[in-house]
Amino acid sequence: MRTLDITAYHHCTKRVSTDVRTPLARSPADARPGYWVVWEGMRLTGLRLRDGWRALPPAARRAWLLTMAIGLLACCALALLADVWVRGLERSGALAWEAEALRTLERRGPTFSMAIFLEPLGNALLLVPMLLGVASAAVWGGRPLRALSVVGAFFLADVAVGLGWLAWNRPRPGLIAGGIAAPGLHSFPSGHVAQAAASFGIVIYLWMVNTRSSLERVFAVLCWAGAVGLVALARLRMGAHWPSDVMAGVVIGLAWLAVSIAALRRAEALGGR
Repeated sequence: MRTLDITAYHHCTKRVSTDVRTPLARSPADARPGYWVVWEGMRLTGLRLRDGWRALPPAARRAWLLTMAIGLLACCALALLADVWVRGLERSGALAWEAEALRTLERRGPTFSMAIFLEPLGNALLLVPMLLGVASAAVWGGRPLRALSVVGAFFLADVAVGLGWLAWNRPRPGLIAGGIAAPGLHSFPSGHVAQAAASFGIVIYLWMVNTRSSLERVFAVLCWAGAVGLVALARLRMGAHWPSDVMAGVVIGLAWLAVSIAALRRAEALGGR
């Protein structure tokens, strides 16, 4: 009788141990860290973008790629020409006013701390998440060309800016706060301003084509001008750039924005989305 009781006891404990789930017995999906959800979302968005691109008419794909490629070469040539022109102005002494302009801005412009607060408007830490969000919405809305144009507005603008840096190693101004906000990188042209002009510009363009309100379109353009103007002002007030660096950044950014819009409009006219 005692032997039967012991056998029954072992049988019951074995059954309980197999039926009761402990925290260590969770499924692999439950044990995945939280960042997996973000990674999976990015992966699915990338797959949808790939499928959307493949579904586009071949003529629309070719038109977009060709326009972007030719436009990028033109923007690179523009950056090189700007290098040559501004370097010649500097050698001739025509840009001697820039140092005094920075000192005047230091005395009469916003505070240094305010400039630091405004500068992130043209920083990749803000622009990249914003653009990826807009691009993701375009992908899931069935607009792969718009998504690619939004991403390209930021990253490909850097190609022309980087070429300008390679062509001319212009020193940064060290006039404000002992040059504390002037990194040891090339000064001409301003990458922050160029990327802000192109990035905010493509978002504003998409805003304008999706509204029929003239007042809203005017407001959108003012938002673009305000954002780019604040970035330019902040970079100058911090002493990170000369005024001619900022002006060249605006020109290059606007040129690349025009290329991005032209490529998108041309591809959409051929049935692309």
